[in-house]
Amino acid sequence: MKARRLRALALGGLVVGGVAAGAIRWTSDRALEKVYTPRLVEAGPGPIGEPSLERGRHLVTAVAQCTFCHGNDLGGREIADDPLLGRIDSANLTSGEGGIAGRYARTDWIRALRHGVRPDGRSLVLMPAIGLSKIAEQDLRAVVDYLEQVPPIDRAPRATRFGWMTRAVIALGWADDIFSAHEANAHRPSRARDVVPEAASRDYGEYLVALGNCRVCHKADLRGGLHPLALPEEPPPPPLVGDGAMEGWSREDFARAMREGRTPEGRALDRDYMPWPGYAALSDVEIDALWAYLAADARASTNRLAATR
Repeated sequence: MKARRLRALALGGLVVGGVAAGAIRWTSDRALEKVYTPRLVEAGPGPIGEPSLERGRHLVTAVAQCTFCHGNDLGGREIADDPLLGRIDSANLTSGEGGIAGRYARTDWIRALRHGVRPDGRSLVLMPAIGLSKIAEQDLRAVVDYLEQVPPIDRAPRATRFGWMTRAVIALGWADDIFSAHEANAHRPSRARDVVPEAASRDYGEYLVALGNCRVCHKADLRGGLHPLALPEEPPPPPLVGDGAMEGWSREDFARAMREGRTPEGRALDRDYMPWPGYAALSDVEIDALWAYLAADARASTNRLAATR
């Protein structure tokens, strides 16, 4: 009798597990195959010259950190290869074999950068379009101009495969940021600005935080914490605003952390997760603007904490 009950329980468990697995697969497939039709705001070609190309290069390599995911040569690289997470390679952004630049029209670049959408309307995966959706028209033209002329690299990404942990997180809706189009189009401003003046101001600092994709790791509210699909060895991103964020830091401390990867306490920032070598190329004006935006909240939190003591 006991053996019969155990067999029944085991069979019931298999049935429930099979139904759950099927539901996860079906729900995640629906999300992955969803087609988006964003209203494109055309960023027509501007004057291509050294100033435009240099601005595009700086935005791609130092501000937006495209090289962090797509490799220093922008030819793509492995992002994940794990039985539970799956296998994901970043796209080859060049015109070489396996690259997208040779077949992307300007509207395709706009779909990808500002809306997180593939040419076929499906969402890109793990593309930080929610930040890039804020990009000004002039900077968008500069980025596309630069990407269209980078040296070709022959490298084809492997076929993407999503593991069961990733599929479960997708099905449960725990990580909408996996779907670039969903996040970008939900938070995209109604009209992009033509240009954001470069100045040591909070406004420009907020713009750089968006384009620099700081919220990808430090969360939408910049208060840090691990992502549901964080790797076991991944350190929790610290808060950039709020109580205790950069408490006691000076502007020079912040600049040293961004450019040398070292905190005032002497702790080395893990370059595998905090891409400070790229941020080292930020200008003094950009460092000042970021500090003006982030430190204003940090100082306010410190003052509030001091007032309660």
